Amino acid sequence: MPAPLPIKESARALILESSTALQPYFAEINAAWRQRMFEEFQFEGRAMVALERLNFGAGFVLYSHSDFDTFTESLNYFGTRLARLRVDTRAVARSLEIYQELTEPYLERVLGRRCLQAASALETLSSATYIAVTGAYFDAQQASTNALLQVLEAELQANNLAALLERVLQITTDIFHASVGVILLLDGDTQTLSVHSAVGFDNASGKEFAIAMGQGFTGRIAETGEPDMLENLAQSHGLLNPMLRDKAESLWGVPLKLNGAVTGVLIIGFEKPYAWLPTELELFRAIADRSALAIERAAITDALREREARIAELSAHLLKAQEEERKRISRELHDETGQALMVIRLFLGMLDSEVRTRAGKARIQELLGVVDRTIEGIRRIIGRLSPLVLQELGLIAAIRKEAKDLARNAGVMTRVAIGDDVGRLAPEVETAVYRVVQESLHNVAKHAQAHNVNIQMSRSRGQLRLQIDDDGVGLSATQQGPGPRRATFGMAGMRERISTLGGTMRVSSKKGHGTSISVTVPVSDGDAVERTAVPIAIRRTTASAPSSSTGTNN
Repeated sequence: MPAPLPIKESARALILESSTALQPYFAEINAAWRQRMFEEFQFEGRAMVALERLNFGAGFVLYSHSDFDTFTESLNYFGTRLARLRVDTRAVARSLEIYQELTEPYLERVLGRRCLQAASALETLSSATYIAVTGAYFDAQQASTNALLQVLEAELQANNLAALLERVLQITTDIFHASVGVILLLDGDTQTLSVHSAVGFDNASGKEFAIAMGQGFTGRIAETGEPDMLENLAQSHGLLNPMLRDKAESLWGVPLKLNGAVTGVLIIGFEKPYAWLPTELELFRAIADRSALAIERAAITDALREREARIAELSAHLLKAQEEERKRISRELHDETGQALMVIRLFLGMLDSEVRTRAGKARIQELLGVVDRTIEGIRRIIGRLSPLVLQELGLIAAIRKEAKDLARNAGVMTRVAIGDDVGRLAPEVETAVYRVVQESLHNVAKHAQAHNVNIQMSRSRGQLRLQIDDDGVGLSATQQGPGPRRATFGMAGMRERISTLGGTMRVSSKKGHGTSISVTVPVSDGDAVERTAVPIAIRRTTASAPSSSTGTNN
């Protein structure tokens, strides 16, 4: 509702009196005003009609019926229309001035000595009218700016292309008060326009048609790359989708263009015949241009998101294939290489019982030592490729074995605290978490120069949490992050394993202050019962003494 005109009650009374007295002469005054305006401006018909509705005679008498609030609404409507017709506000001021000049001689005739007071009141009305019209101009410009800002906001907030198209279409139909709207995007391969978003239709009925380039109203817009309008569908006999014809009486269309190439068409429809005004067409084009850029970026983002999803699927498949290949290699090492080595050892033992010379026996014992060391090495390789303890006894036992191996081989005191509620997990979860622990402890042994490692794992509220801390030399910033400047792919592999399970992994470290790795993986709690954690301490050993371990069990 526009603000009321700032006119005193005394002035209003004079205006009402003057309008009643001048009513027989308004036809003459209006005719003289039209002649003067045509001589000075040569405005087209729509502009002249809107300007005339601002005048004291035509506007106030014909539309307000002595009602100032209704007159104010009329001023706001026709002021907005003049703004869309690009009529300069100076022309509005001149139009009001001409009407005032033409009215004053008639005032003297009908009001006599009170004509000066009446003229002053009408001058106040003209000033208030001009203020109201300039306010409508400002509001129209502000609405255009807000519409473009809303499209930009939609681009920033939309999560995907579909959401962006829906929001852009809603903004466009709202700003122009349209009843229906459709956004069609062009398929570059088939050269066909298909509906990607629609408003104002029942359910999804507005999305059930596609249009070839050059076909009908929409196809011509795409082909020519220029806006078009069907002001009155009742008078149009061209090819038009029945759903649009049933839902609208008038259609506007504008191409979506990017770098000069048409990428789609934006269509809006109105319940009544309605021709666009110059600034409306300008705004319609601006919205389409802004939307075309936003749609292109959203489409690129969707394509990147889809590619990332495919890469993640491929990564998960490769990790699974890697685990299967590890199992296959470990089986072959066990069944073929391991068995062959055992046969060799058996024959060497038989040969040892037959050889009588001391030198021969020494050679055989030397060979037996080599075979035993090879068998032990094969067992270690098999354990790293596909640990039997993980498959048979589960994640907890496998982590404890890795901790013992670290203490035995690297002399690092390792403490493991695992809640009994962890239990057995899905094979893919156990494998991924085990590989993270294995890689982390391998890094500790190879790079960290640590003396102590703490491993904690718990399970609650559908989350498995793993924490690995060491007191080693720490990592640089490039080694911690997921970016391409990292020194190795170990961290990247660990992150990828966890991300394929929908989990997260964080690495925090400072040079000289150790490293902390935190992993969270979603799991199903099932019937697990939370109990006290079971700590195991595995102490450092020297090369000359066997490793020792102590632990407490419930």
